[in-house]
Amino acid sequence: MIDKLRFNGQGVIITGAAAGLGRATARVMASLGAHVCAVDVDEVGLDTLRQELTAQGHECTTITADVCSEAAVQQLRERIAASRLTLKSLVNNVGANFRRSISELSVTEWNKYLSLNLTSTFLVTRVFIPQLLMAPGGGTIVNVSSARGLIGSPSTPSYATTKAGLLGLTRQLCAEYGHKGLRVNAVCPGLVLTERIVNRGLEAAKSELSKRVLNERFAEPDEVAYAIAFLASDAASYITGVTLPVDGGYSVR
Repeated sequence: MIDKLRFNGQGVIITGAAAGLGRATARVMASLGAHVCAVDVDEVGLDTLRQELTAQGHECTTITADVCSEAAVQQLRERIAASRLTLKSLVNNVGANFRRSISELSVTEWNKYLSLNLTSTFLVTRVFIPQLLMAPGGGTIVNVSSARGLIGSPSTPSYATTKAGLLGLTRQLCAEYGHKGLRVNAVCPGLVLTERIVNRGLEAAKSELSKRVLNERFAEPDEVAYAIAFLASDAASYITGVTLPVDGGYSVR
């Protein structure tokens, strides 16, 4: 099974890879032998990631792109196609939370997070499906949803709705392309100890843990990244259409 976890130089695209869970996933995938194609709007963060991974002897290509833009996504596809890299997996990780009650949420704000959290995945997935269908052993997609896509949460209507939409898109992709060998799964992280959590105020967030997470701690980004890497790899060759909570029991409370 250990060999099945390795990517052996095959390409893995990770959106939102410059920080947080995306960066952790890039590190884990690179350690498993993937050629990481890291995509983000944060050019400085991408450069830092590239320097880190290449210094460790890993293969990493970084591409600055706004995956909410159809034109930018087309350029992303052309650049990766020109590299002649064998593409194995796509990890749709880009997204952001926004706390505001539905009565206060403007249409502009709603559309912004719909585009970032859901439409971006549609755009990126659509252009890379042809390459993924040609992957040896079958291509894979992992969509990063959220535990809040499984259960209701106050003051996060745009986030919870778009993350639930990712789960529907995951099932739809399975229905359309499963017979062609493409596996599509979703992970639903709970509270992850990323820079955003730290910057928001770690102590205040910790005080809520006993009410929300069974094991009363944040996930380390790597703990979610390991689940993503497993689902993307051939070790999960008979797993598709699955929604996997990686949330320390958040979604069962």
